[in-house]
Amino acid sequence: MYIYLILIVYLYYANSFVECTFVEYDFIIRSIPANPDGYPRPVIIMHHANSSWDIDRPFPCPLIRAKLGDQLHIKVTNMLRDQPTAIHFHGLHMINNPWADGTVHITQCPIEPYETFIYEFNITQTGTYWYHSHNAQQYADGLLGPIILDHDTIEQRYDYGSNDYIVMLQEWYHETWPDLMTAYQGPYDAYRGNIPIYPWPPTSFLINGHGRFDCRVSDCTENATWRDTCGHRHRAQCIPLREPFLGRCNPDAHPVDDFVCQPGKFARFRVINAASGIPFRFWIDQHNLTIVARDGIEVSPVVLPHIHVAIGQRLDVIVNCSEDPAVKYVIFAASRNSYLSPEVITGPTPTMWTWAYLTYSKVSADRRAIQSVEEPKFDADDPFFEYKYLKPSNARFASPAIRRITLSFEVHWNNRSNIDALEEWAVNDITFEPPKEPLLHANFIDGTFKHCIADERSGRVNNSHATHIQHFEYGQTYEIVMINYDSQLHPWHLHGYSIDFIAAGKIPSLPPVTCNRTRREVHTFDYDTILPPLNSTPPVLSSGDSFTVPRDSYVVFRFTANNPGPWFLHCHMEWHIWPGMALVFSVERNGRYKGLVYSPPAESFTVCGTRKRTSAKLISNSSQTKVTPIILTFICTVTCFLRI
Repeated sequence: MYIYLILIVYLYYANSFVECTFVEYDFIIRSIPANPDGYPRPVIIMHHANSSWDIDRPFPCPLIRAKLGDQLHIKVTNMLRDQPTAIHFHGLHMINNPWADGTVHITQCPIEPYETFIYEFNITQTGTYWYHSHNAQQYADGLLGPIILDHDTIEQRYDYGSNDYIVMLQEWYHETWPDLMTAYQGPYDAYRGNIPIYPWPPTSFLINGHGRFDCRVSDCTENATWRDTCGHRHRAQCIPLREPFLGRCNPDAHPVDDFVCQPGKFARFRVINAASGIPFRFWIDQHNLTIVARDGIEVSPVVLPHIHVAIGQRLDVIVNCSEDPAVKYVIFAASRNSYLSPEVITGPTPTMWTWAYLTYSKVSADRRAIQSVEEPKFDADDPFFEYKYLKPSNARFASPAIRRITLSFEVHWNNRSNIDALEEWAVNDITFEPPKEPLLHANFIDGTFKHCIADERSGRVNNSHATHIQHFEYGQTYEIVMINYDSQLHPWHLHGYSIDFIAAGKIPSLPPVTCNRTRREVHTFDYDTILPPLNSTPPVLSSGDSFTVPRDSYVVFRFTANNPGPWFLHCHMEWHIWPGMALVFSVERNGRYKGLVYSPPAESFTVCGTRKRTSAKLISNSSQTKVTPIILTFICTVTCFLRI
């Protein structure tokens, strides 16, 4: 109890008051028919247990809202008939509490059909975040929603009042994720003449769960091709478009959304890229966008005519409502088209954009309140934009690091009949294989990973398959060099941390792609010659948890391993995770988590995999004390009394 008295005294003498609340949510996950773009198909949603879902907009799922100091208690019941699930709270650090991270195979067992799991965690951040399923590619079918953690300083700096909007961007398919993934992974000649296909192109784009589809059909039989820069011809990518099974297609099923802004005031747009495979370009006709936060972290304001948002990333932008209030302005969301060159996407390509409207309220404008519009000074299309311009609001320097770890990634592929999938992805030539049971469980119970990691095996395309873990000693600072040898950009996300980026650029001395259909030789480059010494303190270029590594490029970040547990680092193009583009950052003390992390949540804890289900009492002994709702209430009550 003494530690809590010390905390109370600290809060009092620091003249700080944290208003603590115990916030409860009770959700149900289920599959229902819906028509997000006018085409009826099954979707996966989550709704409040004490009410039904919105039949016109079943997703994004309900907003989770809290503030710094709150404790959340989120009950999730899986009513899917045939799919397990789990909910990841994207960007939330879960300090000393990886049990609430929500990552199947890494921190928890899947929530099986008709089972319940309770996520309980403390709020230690402010800003814009989101949640989504972290089981296979499930969130591509709709299982996602926004999180707002109130009381950041942006609220005081800009007078936007109630004009505070969430904008969740997605691409949308008319086939469900299991069918898309099966088609992508093949293998070749699974039946006579079968060729695996990419989950591309999507059928439409959605803004906050609504889009428009023109109800066309296509059977992809026109055999369209495209020619690459070497003159080789390839079959055009095409996903068949069929008549719906669950009802009639209606291109006018939903009205176009309106976002209202008061003349002479500001509006805040919390733009979240919740796509499974698309980097988005976002802009508003005749209005500049001022970026004020990236991944929940405030940045020095940057004014732009449009923004690019990586998958998983959140950009908070302020819009100055200073234009003609009689005009309705179009809000656009379009594909950045960064993954493939334009000649690749041929054939019956769908319209690659969607829209909403910005309208001004009928309140009379106070012309004295309208501020002049600042002209953009930055190149929004620079592939290294986030590292050059999204600087922390307060300049910082990175801590010295004790070790540099290089992680290079690329695709491996072959087309041997009846053997290979279309693609396998690898980091340091390791294709990630899920462990036999969650890593957190195995290490917390046994103090080791040796019984839970997947059996390592050789791959067929110059790779190996294994549970790829990088080990970090608690309290130390490390430098990570991520190298993209692929011809497409890749969005990455690290669970449990916000990281400090210190360098980014094109790979030096990379040999050009040849036209002999062979893999180009990649010579190891000595990054010591261009990067700051490990014992230096370089300036932090930007900070975040979701970031892009451009094609043929490298990105370098440092982080202090002060949040124990197994934290997933993975490409957030969902179709690349299952084929192996992932690894785990394991933060330990002498190889163990116990004594660093909280006890597991006894209320709903189960084990799985190679270990039989057991009572949480068998593993609840931990030297780390958990802040319970009673203690939290005690701290808040006494602190409030002292303030009075």
